[in-house]
Order: sequence, then C-alpha cells, then structure tokens
Amino acid sequence: MREPPRRAQSPAAAAALPVVERLIAAIDAENRDLERGRLVPYEASSRAKNQGLLELNRLAPALGGAPGGSLRDALADLQAKLEINRRALAVQLKACQAVSEIIARAIQDGQSDGTYTALGWRASRG
Repeated sequence: MREPPRRAQSPAAAAALPVVERLIAAIDAENRDLERGRLVPYEASSRAKNQGLLELNRLAPALGGAPGGSLRDALADLQAKLEINRRALAVQLKACQAVSEIIARAIQDGQSDGTYTALGWRASRG
C-alpha cells in the first residue's frame, strides 16, 4: 500500500516550527513551576514568550493561508498550552489580589483609631 504523497513544507513553515516548539517549551516550564508551587521567573518567562510571539508574527505573512501538517499540530498544541497557562496565571493573580486586599485592610485597621467605625459609635452610645 502506498502512502499519499507528502506536501513539501514551505520555508516559512519550516522556520516557524522551531519557534513554536521553543514557545511550547517556555510555556511548559512556566506551567510546571506554577503547578508545583515553585517560584516562577516571570520576567524571563515573559521575555521568552514575547520573543516567540514576535517571531511568529513576523513569519505569519509568509505562511499564507492555514498551516498544514506538523506546523498545524504544533500550533494546536501551543494554543492548548497557552490556555492552561492563562488559567494558571489567572489563579495566581486572583490569589495575589486576595492577599493584597487582606494586607491593605490590615493596614487601614491598624491606622484607624475606631472613631468613625460603627463599632466605635455603638460603644460610645452604650
């Protein structure tokens, strides 16, 4: 049985595939750190993702229409991993916001003498 002929990969697609693979590796590393509760080097991670996306954007016009073959599969994998990354970062951001609200409230409570709180008003009337 003969295999169907493979379409030759364009030079742009051949150049884009390693860029996508580097992006996937960077996102996998960040996702792994987030999943394991490790300290994430956000600056380096962001730089790697930005660089990869910049390279892809520069190659996009040369890619023409819808990518095929291994590039299409790699882009689908990248999209799925980016969604996981987005969700994990959203959880981190929400946790940071909650902690900062707690700290801000504690600072406000520590600076207040209770004069203008409902509790202070009730105590003075009682």
